Amino acid sequence: DKAALRTNLKVNLLRIRERELNFYTNNCLSISTQAALLAGFAWYGLTEVPFTDEANDIVQTVYLVVTTCIMGLEMLTVVNATLCAILGPGLALRGPDGS
Repeated sequence: DKAALRTNLKVNLLRIRERELNFYTNNCLSISTQAALLAGFAWYGLTEVPFTDEANDIVQTVYLVVTTCIMGLEMLTVVNATLCAILGPGLALRGPDGS
């Protein structure tokens, strides 16, 4: 009876850990999806927004630099979140304690 209770406790703890792992994996995938969407908006801002001849060159340059930096950071977020979602469960299952 005592062994059955210990086994039941271990099974319940594993279920909790599995749910926690799925929670973090889904969060990483959600972050990746949102960053990809925002990177698409930044790409649109780089390629489709026309500049008028009246616009100041400094303003145009700042706009292009900031938009490019934003798109680069969003792509970095996509890569990092995707790698966490892909490699994280394997590290959590086979990695050292606490990972």
